[in-house]
Amino acid sequence: MGTGLVSTCALTCKKLAGYAAPGGAEASNSLISAAMAAEKAAAAGIKAAANKCPHLLSPLRIRNVVLKNRIMHTVSPNYLMQGPENYPSDAWRNHYSNMAKNAAIVSISTSFGTYPKTYPAKGNANYRWTRISNDKWEDIPPTQNYVDRMIEDIHCEGSLVLFAGNTGDGGGGGGMPGGGRGEMPTGGGDRGAAPAGMPAGGERGAAPGGMPTGGAGMPGGPGGGTGQSNRSVEEIVKEAKEAVDKGYDVYQINTSSLEAIKAVRSATNLILMSSLRVGGGMGMMGGGGRSSPGITNVNQPSASEIEQAVEAARQLEGLADFVWIRDGRHEHPNSFIQDKDSPFNLAYAAAIKKAGIKILTCPSAGFHDPIQNDEFIASGKTDMVGMTTPFFADPDLIEKVVAGRADDVIPCIQCHNCHGISMTLGPLLAVCTVNPTWIAPAYKLASIKAPLTKKKVAVIGGGPAGMKAALVAAERGHKVTLYEKDASLGGLLKVSDYSQWRWNHKDFKDYLINQVKKAGIEVKLNTAATPAMIKAAGYDTVLVAAGAEPVISKMRGADASNVFNILTCYSNKKALGKNVVMIGAGRIGTEAAIGMAKDGHKVTVLASGKEMIEPEAVGAHNMSNQEGIYRNHPDLKYFTETTIKSITEGKVVYADAKGVENSIQADSIVIYSGLKPRMDEAEKFIGSADEVRLLGDCTGQNGTIQTTIRSAFFVASRV
Repeated sequence: MGTGLVSTCALTCKKLAGYAAPGGAEASNSLISAAMAAEKAAAAGIKAAANKCPHLLSPLRIRNVVLKNRIMHTVSPNYLMQGPENYPSDAWRNHYSNMAKNAAIVSISTSFGTYPKTYPAKGNANYRWTRISNDKWEDIPPTQNYVDRMIEDIHCEGSLVLFAGNTGDGGGGGGMPGGGRGEMPTGGGDRGAAPAGMPAGGERGAAPGGMPTGGAGMPGGPGGGTGQSNRSVEEIVKEAKEAVDKGYDVYQINTSSLEAIKAVRSATNLILMSSLRVGGGMGMMGGGGRSSPGITNVNQPSASEIEQAVEAARQLEGLADFVWIRDGRHEHPNSFIQDKDSPFNLAYAAAIKKAGIKILTCPSAGFHDPIQNDEFIASGKTDMVGMTTPFFADPDLIEKVVAGRADDVIPCIQCHNCHGISMTLGPLLAVCTVNPTWIAPAYKLASIKAPLTKKKVAVIGGGPAGMKAALVAAERGHKVTLYEKDASLGGLLKVSDYSQWRWNHKDFKDYLINQVKKAGIEVKLNTAATPAMIKAAGYDTVLVAAGAEPVISKMRGADASNVFNILTCYSNKKALGKNVVMIGAGRIGTEAAIGMAKDGHKVTVLASGKEMIEPEAVGAHNMSNQEGIYRNHPDLKYFTETTIKSITEGKVVYADAKGVENSIQADSIVIYSGLKPRMDEAEKFIGSADEVRLLGDCTGQNGTIQTTIRSAFFVASRV
């Protein structure tokens, strides 16, 4: 390290370049090379030290217990892991065991459902929740035995188990620990309805009505209504003692009753965590599928909200051991509402610490980057952080950090597909976009065998599917060459280079590119591979990931200079005028429109469907932020069920849902007509090797990052 620092200074001052070592120029060059090598080694050492996150991983004493690190895993009931059992399945228990490998405190769910199970008819407002078995499990010996095993699995990893108690009877606490009432809202109704216990909103397409906008509340839990426990002090103490008997270590106390908190502290040795309800999203935990209605540019809490949170925390000083901070508006953030370097709830924790209140803070939601989290703790902004979905994306996250390899951690892109990819298609399917092995059944992963021979493999296409396939093939020991016709890797994800609102997708793209470089994969950029070229090179296997491309509109006027497609509206942002008409919506078109509005353009969207975002593509939380923005952003208007008649000199003529013609004058027009799989180009490679496999979008069976990554992983795993 010392040699590296000296050589860095010397090279910076340009003193080594003119230095003549004894022995002449050759010796001088040798010295310079040695110094540069030492500098490189020192830089690598410094980076490795930073990547080890010493503050995040430092032990923390809370009264009579020492935590192994500063991470709490918030509850993650993963419904796809449960079948008809009224006890935790093997997959469910394994999931929490993996969480314990990473976090010092693990909040578990014990809502497995009664047996035999009964479900309402499909179409019933509660069908989407009850079909995933979120009822209270029966406290019978065989079931309790499985729960005991799960708790012991967590203890074996040196982690504590959190019991989420006294949630009251005011409805479920969507996504929050629900020791007795279930994790999902019980009164959410259909899409467009208000969250459980909240005033009803307007019709879909109008702004949600009646949403609370107040400041921080008293310490309390996540009920569907107020979230406050309506049980007596005696009942709460009894529950806490039962938690001790069952092997729990931490008790989440959800009540504004300081008397109850004092009583539990006096009656047990449990570590007490209080849920600090803060911000304008009071009582919205889960939100019936839309956790962020009304959000436009609210990326940080207001001064008054922070002040009220500080006062609420002050009342808990000396009573609760730490406070869990999670604003309902940012319960499930993504890049459209979260600043990359400043998760929303960090501001509350930082204010509490600055006020000198003697209570530990643990904000969560959006705390995904371990290096950032380490900096938050090192700078005194918080004592702990809550992390959950990052461990879905990479179950080996902490192991990599300990090894100084934080840059190898698979980044969570905050898509929330782990909460379910659809609210209309059933049964509720949970997936991880970036980690195709998460939630995959053990028999599926066990079927992946080591290759019998090492092969020479060509991968056609450098998008996310192509890069993932190349990485998997390389990990299996094959010699891999990746062909990309453009000057850089990334495929359609390269649009993230031009939008500050897609920083999480850029992180994932850059991660894949960096991993390809580190894996020793030969990359041929600016090379449009042909079947003849590939055949002449003598590959054993060819994996074709030709991807998809935007459908170019053929309507009259679409070729004008002020008309852009979905890709060029990103890469030519400076050419966009102030007033933009967006023709087409869906997930991709809507997000492009939101990005333009948040960048300062006045955007009008003309959608052909009944919805801006197709209902089958909206899960419990994954598009709720985008919905909240397009419904409420002052610079974004939208009309559904429209038919485009013509584009002439910047004027778009369309017919509305009733057939009435209208027109809009625009400085720029963006057209999104969908994506077309490049199947024709992909099929040309059939016959270029003994084994040719198509994967990703070019198969016509995919269409999202998640499906292309899944396709790439399992196809390449068979090579």
